[in-house]
This record gives sequence, C-alpha cells and structure tokens, in this order.
Amino acid sequence: MSSTKTTMKAILTDLTVEQKGLIDNMMIVFGTAIRYSFKRQLEGQTIGHLEKVVANKYKLNIRQAKDAVESARQTIASQHELVKLYCGNYRKKVDALVKKLKYPDLNERKRKALTSKLAKRQHKLDYWTAFLTTKTFPPVTFGTKAMFIKRCKGLITKQEWQDFRNDRFYSRGDKSKGGNPNLRVVFKEGISFLQISTFEKTATNRAVKVLMPIYLPQKLSKKTGKVNGFNYRQMFIDSLERGDAYQVELLKRDGKYYAHITFEELEAKVIYTAHLSMIGVDTNPDGFGITKVSRQGNYQGHAYLKQPELTCCCSNRRLNLCGELVKDAVNKAERHQCGMVAEDLKFKDDRDVTTKLARASSQFVYATLLRMLERRCLRRGVELSKVKPQYTSKIGLYKYCHQYGLDVHNGAALVIARRGYGYREAVPKLLLDKLIPKKMLTVFIAKQEWGQWSEITKQVNKLFKQRKEVNTPGLWLVRRKLLLGNC
Repeated sequence: MSSTKTTMKAILTDLTVEQKGLIDNMMIVFGTAIRYSFKRQLEGQTIGHLEKVVANKYKLNIRQAKDAVESARQTIASQHELVKLYCGNYRKKVDALVKKLKYPDLNERKRKALTSKLAKRQHKLDYWTAFLTTKTFPPVTFGTKAMFIKRCKGLITKQEWQDFRNDRFYSRGDKSKGGNPNLRVVFKEGISFLQISTFEKTATNRAVKVLMPIYLPQKLSKKTGKVNGFNYRQMFIDSLERGDAYQVELLKRDGKYYAHITFEELEAKVIYTAHLSMIGVDTNPDGFGITKVSRQGNYQGHAYLKQPELTCCCSNRRLNLCGELVKDAVNKAERHQCGMVAEDLKFKDDRDVTTKLARASSQFVYATLLRMLERRCLRRGVELSKVKPQYTSKIGLYKYCHQYGLDVHNGAALVIARRGYGYREAVPKLLLDKLIPKKMLTVFIAKQEWGQWSEITKQVNKLFKQRKEVNTPGLWLVRRKLLLGNC
C-alpha cells in the first residue's frame, strides 16, 4: 500500500512560565540561525561546511543545525521559483493586452485605459525579468514586509517585531531515530506529551529533554460519542506504532503554541475501480456536475451536486462546503462501486487575461476542491484518474447535451468520463454538414481532435453573430434546431 503526507494541527497546553520562556528562547536561536544561514548561502558557502559552522556558533546539535540550513535553502529556492512564476504570469498578461489593443473597434476611452494598464504590466514584467536575468530575487524580509513597515512607522513595538521574526521552530523526522529525535511525541499513562530536546547539555554531553503536554485533536460527537470526520489522532498513533518518520513545527500565534505534525498516512487499497463504469466530475463555481459512463462509453445517469453558497460565503465556510461537496461525490462512487475521473487543471494567476472568469475564479477554490477530491478518493479506496480539460464543455454541449437532456456541466462530465477511458470525440456528421463548408472539409479533416472542435466553436459563434446574439450554452440548446436547419 502507498502512503501520502497529512498534517495534523495540535496545541501545547498547560504550559508554565518557564516552559514558555524555554520555547521562546529556542525560537529566537533557531530564527537567528536561519537568517545567518540564508545570508551565508547567498554569499556562496557550501551546505556541508555551513551546517558545522551553524552548529558551533549557535550551540545546536548537528540535526538542529541541518534543519536551520535546510529552511534557509528552501527559502532561497522558493524565491527563485516565484521570480519565474511572476515573469511567466506578467508576460502572458502583456501579450493578452497587446492582442486586445489590436482590435479595430475599440473606442478611444477603452484604448486609453488598456494602454495605461499595459504600461503598468510591462513595468512589472521588466522588474521581474531583471531578477530572472541576473539569477537573483527581491530582498526577503523575515517577519513579513507588512510588519516591518508597521515597525518603521512605530505602530508595533520592538518586542512585537522580534516575536514576528522568531515565531517558529521545527524538526524534520528520521525513521532510523524512531520518528523525530528533537521534537518527539510520547505517551505516558494515556496522556500525550511533546518531548523537546533543548540546547542545554548534560554532563555526558546529551541534550536535556523536557516534556510538555500536547493535545492531539479528536472531535467527538456529543450525541453518539463517535469521532466526527477523520480520526487524525488515531491516524498519527498508527504512524507512531509503525515507526514512521514525522515532522513537527512549533508555531507561536497570539500567545499560544501550536504544533503542526506532518506524518505518513497509509492510503486505502483501491476497492472501486473503473473496470465496469466511471463517474466523470466537472468542477464549477457552485458545485459538481457528475455523469456516470459505462466501460463502453455509454451514458448511464447524471446528477448535479450544488452548493450556491460557495461563491459568496466566507473562507472557513467555503472550505467546509467544499468538504461536504466532495464527500457527496465520493459517496456516489462508492454506492455505484465505480471509479472517478476529473480534470487535471493548472492554476495560475491569469485573471487579467481571462477577465470574464475573474470574479468566479477569485471567489472559488478550484484547487482546494480537486485536492480534497483526490485525498478522499485515496482514503476511501476509490480509483481517481485525471484527464486534460481542453474542450470538454464545448464537446459535451454540441454533441451530447441535446441527446441525453443534459446541461452543459453534466455534458462536460460525460466527456471527461469518456476521456478517462481513452475515447476520442469525433465531430458528428450533422455538424460537419451544416457548419463546415465543402471547400474547407479537407483541411478540417486533417486537423487533430481539438483543432476540429475549435473550428466547430468558431462556426457556431459566426451563426450567433449573424443573428446579433451571444453564444451561451443555454441559448445554443434553445436555438440548436433553428441554427442547424430544424434538424
């Protein structure tokens, strides 16, 4: 059985003043070691040499020093990746605005607004391109730039600023050392403790270890006494019994001390597969469109799981609704004993490029929904496949919606499920005869599948433009017979 990583959020409880002071001091030393390692790596020092220097300078054991140096290395690597990401995003935004400015029917007011916007985007692109060319990145502020500005304006005290800069301490796991040697979770008489290896040494040069009570989350129902949702506490205990490695990160927030524990979670053995049938899932701003398809690619039923609140509720409520939505979808797959297939969507900051979807994409967490769907399928033993999303909605709309009485979302889900089995979507003869001129037929047939459906979409848009109407899924279903000659 394979495994995946899960993070459980625990909290340290009933800490004394001495224990809080001990954790604060460790966070200060660790934070200082990270910043020192960050500077030295930028100067070109090697990782191996730097680990020994940090261990000697800050009186850390070699494993703690390696954690500090690794944290600094990850910060540097992430900054370089962000520079690449921003360059790509702004280049795409500039290209989109240049394309818009070439439209001949733009009025003077709109052209002036787009020109001003283009200048700002070009300035940003030049800014990030300079870093990409020199293989550098903007200055990094430990403690966040927002808090640094507040400190400069005198809005927070020096102590508050120091607390923001030194608010974490973490230790990577090691299976050969029994899980985690520096921040170890232990049980004594049924009570959980976090055993912390401090920076102090004993006479035998061993680290002094301190036990602090830690609460591992477990939500019990007041009515039934059973655990609501997934029992993360038991999952982690099972991981401890297997002797797996786990990472612990201590965080200080509003005077409280939290422990984020990342451990290996065993995935359930796949029980429901796509051998006989499969459910296609189409993600939308207000829910899931799901359609069941047989192994032969035939339609077997559909449903729409709707959550209207998703586009207007607060973030915590939205996450809860996403979880409920995913639960309903996976339960249907379990009930029908079949696999699932979803779109392999890529998420980038392209709201300037696709302005029509800007509001929906900013309010709706597509990535969270798909991540939750993948995780629940792994836990419940449901096989999940991912397919490319190109033209699923258009193919479903023009080929299947009228045939099975589906809306555009369930039509897309039908195409997604068929694509999961590897079926190609040929353009129906009716659309070929009515939409493609005979002189274009040879060129059309030579195109690949997605190129053909792109051409079909263009031809349908032309028909609507002749009627001075906008092509929408609902209007296509109403006008279909009229546009295709009462067919």
